[in-house]
Amino acid sequence: MTENNTDRTPRNVAFSIEVDEETGTVFGILVASDERSKLTRPVVDEALSKAGVFHWAKEGRVINILISNFKRQKPCRLAIALRKHASFEVTLSPDNMEAYIDVVPAQGGTGLTVEDMNSELMANLVAAERIDQDALNAVMASPSAERFTVALGRAAVQGIDTQFVTLVAEHTYAEAEIVVDQYGSVDHLAGKIYVTVEPLAPIVERVAPKDGKDGFDVFGQVLTSKPGEQILWADKMPGTLFDENNPDILVSEITGHPVFFKDGARVDASLEFEKIDVTTGHVTFDGSVFIKGDVRAEMKVEATGDVFVKGVVERATVKAGSDITVAGGILGDINMEVPEDGLPVYECILEADGSIEAKYVNLAWLTAGDDISVREYVFNSKLKAGNNVAIGQNGGKGKLVGGETHAVESVIAKTLGSEAYNITKISLGSSKSIIDTLEKLDFIREQRANQAKKLRELLPPPESDDDEPIERSDDELNKIQKIESTLLKLKDDMNEIDRRRKQAVLGEDADPQPFIGATSACYPNCYLNINGVRMRVTTEHRAIAYEKKYSKLVTKL
Repeated sequence: MTENNTDRTPRNVAFSIEVDEETGTVFGILVASDERSKLTRPVVDEALSKAGVFHWAKEGRVINILISNFKRQKPCRLAIALRKHASFEVTLSPDNMEAYIDVVPAQGGTGLTVEDMNSELMANLVAAERIDQDALNAVMASPSAERFTVALGRAAVQGIDTQFVTLVAEHTYAEAEIVVDQYGSVDHLAGKIYVTVEPLAPIVERVAPKDGKDGFDVFGQVLTSKPGEQILWADKMPGTLFDENNPDILVSEITGHPVFFKDGARVDASLEFEKIDVTTGHVTFDGSVFIKGDVRAEMKVEATGDVFVKGVVERATVKAGSDITVAGGILGDINMEVPEDGLPVYECILEADGSIEAKYVNLAWLTAGDDISVREYVFNSKLKAGNNVAIGQNGGKGKLVGGETHAVESVIAKTLGSEAYNITKISLGSSKSIIDTLEKLDFIREQRANQAKKLRELLPPPESDDDEPIERSDDELNKIQKIESTLLKLKDDMNEIDRRRKQAVLGEDADPQPFIGATSACYPNCYLNINGVRMRVTTEHRAIAYEKKYSKLVTKL
């Protein structure tokens, strides 16, 4: 029978713990009590520590329930900690070159042993000689859950093919900085220096191939290496011969300019001039040309090899079967007598099957099969490159202002356009010939449209049915008939232009994706065109780059 005397009924609860060694469980117990006490997490931790089970796996959520029950004076018996043995799992990398152990350390239970881990690794077919015993000891000592690499394979080292090592440079460089003297004059002759070699000078060494080194995976299986390939000298290497004491050394047979390729070299005979002017006449040469001074106005230089000009090219024509290097600048002009098609005619033209490099370019037309590089600036010129256009290398000003620039892969300058908002046209595309065709067709169509507009303004206004017929003279009627006939012809021309434009197919994708970039600033009135997608820059930007994304030009990330 329950005691009705409430004064003898306990009004509080007391906390204690009980350790069940057999099951590895620690219970928190709350029982009715007359004593008043306080239960917090530090009190629970202290009790666990005194019982020697603080390092067991504590159940934090259950401990919180226990404390809550204490506050509500609710007796209970809850499992607040468990004894846990250490555990681990072996995994292998997808290529079987690494074995890992993911360890969960013991919490009051039995720890790991090296024997257990070795046994499990070998059960996964890991070769005993590939197991790192020091790593297993580190697993045992780990105080927290962690992944350890405990076995490693060794990748096969592939052999090295025959190497062709160049023994001389094609070019060397003088001081790249601009030097201004006390009179304000700039020395435009600094820059790349053309290199020539004398007869019997070693130019290329062939290094024998090297064998590879076999590897193995964590199973101990051999990964076979591939030996280096023996590569023969190129079949045609004019201007060279082999060293009589060493057939793996290629030497120059003549005085000339070395040109290197992947499996050998050739030496082009260099023709040297102090300058090109009326005293030399036009130059046509099968080989490379080295000009110590300037190429003067209205002169022509054509070479099957390289053309190197240490001075300035001024209103001249220079063509090369390889590269053109102008250590000074390129100064041109535009013929103000506009031809029938309305396109400007440049009086300074440089064409190279390879690359073109110059210090500055002004009013000139440059065409390169590979790259065009200009250190200081390009003003009001026309540039076409089969690969890239780069302006501002080696610390130059890097300004591209006005004119038209086209490349297949990229156009990069420090500054695109100018603070005066000069119209600057830049186009990119996988086919520059198609871009050229489209631009010319657009230009001609605009001319025809303007001509048609002016002719229509010369026609009399159309007569309404209510108006009295206007009697016109024969001359007036003939004039109207001629205008209408010309308008029909112009309409046919524009329809034909539209038809031809539709036939030009622009590549949608390129690898790598072509882009236009300004590393310092890009100003308004830059007209950009990437594979037929056009955009006009209307605001000033700091460093920015553009690429084509579907039917728009977007900022390149």
